[in-house]
Amino acid sequence: PDHTRMSFLFSSFDKAKTKSQLKLSMQRIGLLRNKKMQKVEAEKKSISMLLRAGKDENARIKAEHLIKDVSTMEGLEMLQQLCDLLLARFALVETEKVCDPDIKEIVCTIIWAAPRCEVQELLEVKKQLIARYGKKLGEEATEDVKDNEWLNPRVVFKLMYRRPTDVEISQCLSSVAKEHGVEWQDDVAGQMDGYNEIPTVPEMPPP
Repeated sequence: PDHTRMSFLFSSFDKAKTKSQLKLSMQRIGLLRNKKMQKVEAEKKSISMLLRAGKDENARIKAEHLIKDVSTMEGLEMLQQLCDLLLARFALVETEKVCDPDIKEIVCTIIWAAPRCEVQELLEVKKQLIARYGKKLGEEATEDVKDNEWLNPRVVFKLMYRRPTDVEISQCLSSVAKEHGVEWQDDVAGQMDGYNEIPTVPEMPPP
């Protein structure tokens, strides 16, 4: 056990393994997104049936799950793009032992997101990046999430759980009802000026 512990503490950075795990992470995230997409479509259908049957409270509960799944799906897409970007700039990882500012946000965001997205390969990438840049960077990536300048705020926004407001849930229900041709009106939804798509949480300003 001591030998295993020591080998973990002093695990060295393996650039070939990191690149291959990044590529595998992108594939796995793609599969996970497709799975979430299918789940989202099934949830929308289920909600439409509940609304048609007048079971609004049950529909509201399901809408909360739907909003979370849509948000996660969008967060995964952003994370997939960050993995691709890190691969494109991998020369900076190979040549510099101190994390280059041009990739620090990408590196820190991947480290933060890895335990939150059900992608085993990304946990290996996280381990390799910490082996490359040190435990201190790993701590920087996970502390003070709200005001962390090295985390991509859009990814954090999508992957962190936050209970939707009643208005957001009503907007979601209105959107599903419209998509599935269900006659449904809710007083809370009327407080907002229309809807175009299933909302997750309020839109962030562009970067």
